This record gives sequence, C-alpha cells and structure tokens, in this order.
Amino acid sequence: MSVLMFLLASVVAHASQPPLDSVTICVADARTRAPLIGGELTSRPAPRSAHAAHAAHAAHAARRIAGACAHVHTTHVDSLHIDSLQVTRAGYLPRAVAFPRAPRHRGDTLWVALYAVDATRAERLAAVQITAAVAGGAERASDVRTAGRTTTTVQIADARTAGASTVHAVLALMPYTNLRSSRGETGLSLRGARREQVAITLDGMPLNDPATGIADVSDIPLAGLQSATVALGADPVGSGAGATGGVLALTTSAQRVASVRTGAFGQRSVEGAWQVAAAGAVWHASAAWRDATNDFAFVNDAGVAPQRETRINNDEQRATLSLGAIGSRAQLSVLGSTSERGMVGPANVRSYDADRAFTDRLLVRAQTSVHGTTLVSGVRRLQLRYVDPTRPALDSRAVAWAADAEWRGAMHNVAWRVGVGADRLTAAGGISQRRRRGFAGAQRAWTARTAGRWSIDVGARADLIEGSGLLPTASIGLERRVARLRDQLQVVAFGRVAQAVRVPTLYDLYFSSPQRLFVKSLSPERVDLDVSTGARVITGASRYHASIEGALVARNTRDAIVWFPGNFGWSPANVGMERLRGIESRAELTSSRASVSAWVTAYNAALSTSGLRIPTPYVPRLSGGALLQLHTRAQHATVVWRGMGARPYTAGPRNPDFELAAVSLVDITVAQQLRALPHWPRPRLDALVAFSLENATDASWQSVRGFPSPGRSWAMSFTLQHSPR
Repeated sequence: MSVLMFLLASVVAHASQPPLDSVTICVADARTRAPLIGGELTSRPAPRSAHAAHAAHAAHAARRIAGACAHVHTTHVDSLHIDSLQVTRAGYLPRAVAFPRAPRHRGDTLWVALYAVDATRAERLAAVQITAAVAGGAERASDVRTAGRTTTTVQIADARTAGASTVHAVLALMPYTNLRSSRGETGLSLRGARREQVAITLDGMPLNDPATGIADVSDIPLAGLQSATVALGADPVGSGAGATGGVLALTTSAQRVASVRTGAFGQRSVEGAWQVAAAGAVWHASAAWRDATNDFAFVNDAGVAPQRETRINNDEQRATLSLGAIGSRAQLSVLGSTSERGMVGPANVRSYDADRAFTDRLLVRAQTSVHGTTLVSGVRRLQLRYVDPTRPALDSRAVAWAADAEWRGAMHNVAWRVGVGADRLTAAGGISQRRRRGFAGAQRAWTARTAGRWSIDVGARADLIEGSGLLPTASIGLERRVARLRDQLQVVAFGRVAQAVRVPTLYDLYFSSPQRLFVKSLSPERVDLDVSTGARVITGASRYHASIEGALVARNTRDAIVWFPGNFGWSPANVGMERLRGIESRAELTSSRASVSAWVTAYNAALSTSGLRIPTPYVPRLSGGALLQLHTRAQHATVVWRGMGARPYTAGPRNPDFELAAVSLVDITVAQQLRALPHWPRPRLDALVAFSLENATDASWQSVRGFPSPGRSWAMSFTLQHSPR
C-alpha cells in the first residue's frame, strides 16, 4: 500500500494552505448552486482613485480559476485600490461583485452566483444569497429548485465519504431513484418512468443513445464529476423531447485526484483526473478503467427444483477518457468510452454463455458566447457489436449518430432557444434510418421582489420531427411562501403542470438479448398531463438544518411505448393510455456531526390497452430509502437502506405469482481521512480510505426478472485529492 500511495501522490499536485491575508472566492450556478469551474476573475478599480492608472492596468490582468474557487490576497487588493471583481464564464452572464473590506480570516469564503445567458430579467433581479465567512458557505443545493419542481443534488466529494466510487453508487444515495441493471449497465428510473424516459446530461450534453434513448452512466469516471442532480417530472422546455419522467444532470469538475478500488467478485478500478490553467482557459482531463468477473453465487429457482449456481459470462471491462477546456467565452467537452461485457442470459438459460457485447461511445460538444447569447453544437456516436461464437449468423453491429446545434439567449423577460439536429442509424441486416428534427422554445419567469416570496414560470416548446410531425408541449410552475417565522422557519406551497413527448427511437427496443433488430412502426408517446402539487417546510439555525416535503403526483401518457416482458420479437408497442397516481415525500435533518434523511414513494401505475388494465412492468407500489451519516473531522460512517415492494413483470392483470418479491437492502461504509492523522506524511494532500459492505444482509433479489443481483459483497477504495485549503 505504501508503494501505491507514493505512485498516486506523484501524480497529484501538492496544495498549499491559503495565506492568512486571503479570501477564497467560489463560483456557482445561480439556479442549481452547483459549483462552476473555469471562471475568470478580473479586477475593477475604485472610481477617482489616486492609483487609477495602476488599477486600470490591473483590470486587464485576468486570473483564471482552475477549479471552482480561487484565493485572492487582500493586501494586494488594498494596494491597488481595487473596488470590485468581475466574474465571467462561458455560457453565463458576467457579474461584478464588491470586494469585502471587513476584516476576514483564513478560510473565509465568498460565493458568487452566475446566471446562464438565457436567464430572464426576473431571475436576474431576484435576490441571490451570497454567503460569506461561513465554512461550506454555499446554500444547500438540495434546497434550490425551479418553480414547483422537486430536485435533489449530491456533491461527489460527499458521495465518496459515503463509499461511492461509481456513478451507480452515487445514484443509489439519492432519493426517489430506482436503478435497474441486468448486465452491468446502469439504467435510471424516476417517478415510475422507464429508463429511456429519463434524460441524462453531462454539462448539458445529452448522454442518451440517439438510437435506443437509453443512457448507461456506469462508465462515466467519477473522478471527473462535481455533482449529480435529479429533477422529477416532465421538462419540455429545458430538456426537450424524451424527458418525460425526469432529468439527471451531471456536472464536470476540474480537479486533481487519483483513486483505486478493489472488491468482491473481481472488482478492480483505477481512475484519475487532472486540471491546469493555461493559455486563457482551464484544461481538464479524467480517465477510468474498471473490470469485474461478477461470478457471484445465486439460487436458481426457475427450474424444477431450486439449485445453487454461479453466474457465468457475466464479466465486464470498461475504459473511459474525458477531455475539456473552459474559457470565459467558450467551452469544449469530449467523452469517449469503450466496454466489453458478457451477455449472460437469464438464470435458467445457458445458450448465451459465450455471447459478448462491445460498446464504443464518442461525444463532442462545444459552446461559445456571442453578443449575450450562446451557440452550442455537438456530435454523438455509439456503436454496439454483438458476437455469438456458437452461432455466427446471429452476430450484429449497429452504429448510431446524432448531430445537434442550438442557439439560446434571453430578451427582456423571455428566455428563448432554437435548435436543429439529425439522427442516423445503420445496422446489420440492411437496416438504415435517418431522421431530421428541429425545435423552438420560450419561457418566461416572474419572481417577487421580496426574496423567496413567490416565483412562477411558464414555458412552451414545439418539436418538428421528420416522420412524426409537429409536437407542441407546455409547462407552468408556481411556488409561494405561505408562512415564515423570522429567518428560522418557512412553509412553501408548490405546484407544476407540464406536458412532454418522446418520439420512437430509431430502433425502439430493449437490449434484453440484442441478436437482431426488428424495426416496428410506432407513434410518439405523449404525456398529456404531468401534475405535482405539495408543500415544503424548511427550518434551520446555525447548528442544524431540517426540511420535510410531500407531494401528490399524477401522469397520463397517451400511446406509451412499452416493451412487455415475454415478447420475444424484442420490439415494444404503443398502448392506449398509461396512468400513474402517487405520493412522494422526504424528510431530512442535518447537524454538524450527523445527518439523517428518509424518503418514500407510493405509486399506482397501470396501462389500459384492448380493454385490459395491466400494471406497468417493474414499477413497485411502494418504495423508499433512508440515509444515516455520522462524522467527525477525520472519520465518517454511513448506513444506506433501500426498499422496494413487489414489482410486476408480465403483460397481464396484477397477480402475485408474477411479481418480483419485495426486497430490503442495506449498505454500510466507514471512511477515514488520513490527512487528519498525526503522522500522515503528506499533509498537503487529502487522502481518504473507505470500506463498504454492500447488501450487508445478504438479500437475494432481482432488479430484472431472471437476472439475479449479487448477495453480500465488499469493496475498499483509496483516494488522493488536491485540496484548495
């Protein structure tokens, strides 16, 4: 371990402590409070200063912020009579902030919130909290939402102390999420939606496969991420076609970090990230490699008599590289990944024991600021190869392309965006499809001049898609503070009504066994109504923060595109109407030494087709989770519980004989910050050792029918990270 620590330390820069006469300035997104990397600080001289000439020269000496924060020497500011600092970043409106003259102490932090270029005047006039002189001074991201919409954010640094070393593990920490996996990939379900109904983005770049609509986030390197935000419900204006169930937004982090992980069933992973400020931009890169045999034991009860077996051909190997550059006016992102995995069959099917799948992905996205607007363009390419050594005739290869261009900005109180794009698919068997598309959308927001009193937004969007015609959607959201007790307690009522649309993907099917692509004519599915209404109570003081919320939700989806298990044509079908009714609730209590949170959802989701009422496959009536964290300056302990009720898996009326059993899962993690130890030899580095016991109760369960999940397992990780302080 000492040799490994030396090698890791050699690639991570030593971080110096901020000087006693400095203030840390951090930049965050005004809407989500997620930290922003790649900002630029420019000094602004005080008016009529005796040193105006010297200060004016200093105003041209911009300083690039390598991460989300930078240290500014107060003595240097005073000597130049600098009155304020201008903060700029690609895709955001510049903002001037007065430099504080009050005495400050080392470690004090000033948070500056930047608005995107499409922010309306109402948003810009709204009061924005800028927290100063407070450790961890940013407002809690989980408490910042768009009007009437439930969102939650997890910072990756916090997730690591809870034992998370993959994006899959990060999502498992978040409320309202339901993860589905059968062969190592990670699919996300929100509010009872299927995984292709959830839009997933990385710094705004869509990650969903342009052909299947599914995004597998299991190979995204955690080392290159800053935060993960989940937003429930349809988002027609912000995320467009496809976001009928919700959105997962990942943000990039420019940091210097290295991490290794090992665990049960042959798990091994290495990842790292690096950043440097040069040539007027922040350049960052991250890479990850992971493999696992996944040869766990399970009880096969699908035969005549239950018998204990071991999963075969369930291994996976993944490699990912991410590159990026961020300047004050432009940003470039590149993500490439390759993976190989065994296409293990259902528990009682051995005919796939030699089959392999190879997936390659490349995404490129660029954006630049032009006269107060933003131009964005991107290209996505995904290739899937399926190899069956025993039956070469079933080998297949599919390549999907997508190109997008978008222009967005704001005029007075209206944010607007227009865009065009095209998709293309070629596949074995002579399959070739193309589709052009375009859209235009606008949104207007109103906010009370009294901070936090009320806010409302109204939006509309029209998508024009070749083969599907014109598809209009709209949304309206409202929040109003109905009660307030000084600054310690407030009650907020909220509501949101939205529509959404998802067009059939170029080959709209699940890869349950991707041997052949059977293209079937389908109609777009339309969310005619997505409604949520509820209340949120927030209270807090200097030593604690507490919140509780509850909401009633309803969704009607016409012509829902559903794949019914047991349909061996591997093609989905349009059903007449899908209806979901339910309740969502969450509570959280946080103090300086501990935090506890819990959430629960109760959904009744059913399909109505051909006179039948069929429960939506894999949507449990009841699910929930809880998170308990205890921590000191150097030690962290985390217990995560997740539970799901029975889940139907057949295309028929509800029948307990055709449901996956309810399951209760417990994960336990303990972590140690090594830098806090008295004899830690690398005091300028943050170091974290974490040990996790996953599925501690050794529950036997399946996330997808016929595909057993591992029982009790363990994992250990070691992480070194550059720290700004």
